[in-house]
Amino acid sequence: MEERYQKIIDLLGEGKVKVGEPLASHTTFKIGGLADLFLVAETEEDLIKAVKVAREAGVVYLILGGGSNLLVGDKGFRGIVIKIRNSILRQSSGQEFKVQSLNGKYLVTVEAGVPISVLLNELVKNSVAGLEFMAGIPGTIGGAIRGNGGAWQQNIGDKVLRVKVLFLDGKISWLTKDECQFDYRTSRFKRGGGEIVLTAEFELSRGEPEEIKKKIQENLEKRSAQPKEPSAGSVFVNPKPQSAGEMIEQCGLKGAQIGGAKISEKHANFIVNVGQAKAADVVALMDLARAKVKEKFGVDLKEEIVKVGEF
Repeated sequence: MEERYQKIIDLLGEGKVKVGEPLASHTTFKIGGLADLFLVAETEEDLIKAVKVAREAGVVYLILGGGSNLLVGDKGFRGIVIKIRNSILRQSSGQEFKVQSLNGKYLVTVEAGVPISVLLNELVKNSVAGLEFMAGIPGTIGGAIRGNGGAWQQNIGDKVLRVKVLFLDGKISWLTKDECQFDYRTSRFKRGGGEIVLTAEFELSRGEPEEIKKKIQENLEKRSAQPKEPSAGSVFVNPKPQSAGEMIEQCGLKGAQIGGAKISEKHANFIVNVGQAKAADVVALMDLARAKVKEKFGVDLKEEIVKVGEF
């Protein structure tokens, strides 16, 4: 084993760091090779320490949330994958989830590793409305912030007040919504720079629990038309005002299959894993869709899913 890797294991704990962890087990696509090293960070402190140790050891790291919107290469990831997992909210300590009333609004503070579904459940309990459109979107708050996730003409960045960030130099500070540079399915965090989302603060409003639950259920029902097979979500960004899915469908590619990967017959902007798909299969289908749409419509499709690791 590399000396740098052993140093990380020694500093973070032999019981905490796994060697050769299959990343297919940690992505919604169920695709991906092995990570050289793998650590689950259950608290913000765990995350900050792991990043610091990796940086000091000169080892490349990947921050992983719920594993959606992600395609991991078949050859895996050379370095350490740090998975953020705050699955149980510690409201009593105020570390992961906090609601404050201010001037008729509600300020909701939540850590990056909290799953979107868990946050929505807590908002219902606290009579807080405003994020119902996120219902059914897989992954964590940090991932949603990074990609400015959303649906039904709404984006999570619209609701952000500020974000706490770990910078490359190790400093931690808050960025305003404007400083986060949110745009359609992107932000400063997705464009590069190595900044890591630690916590987000949202400005939301009061609502009736039954009405909030009703809206959540309506949005979940809308999503029932989407594929049920393993996927990473939408493959390409919609080149507004056009729909990537509609263009791919009009190219006759619905149901096209390479290996275990298939362009969904339900929604052409989804590639699904129909059985032991490889990352190479997915990439080949993406290239095919991009080429056909370019040929027919003259439009260059931009990837929404993020490719990481070695292909």
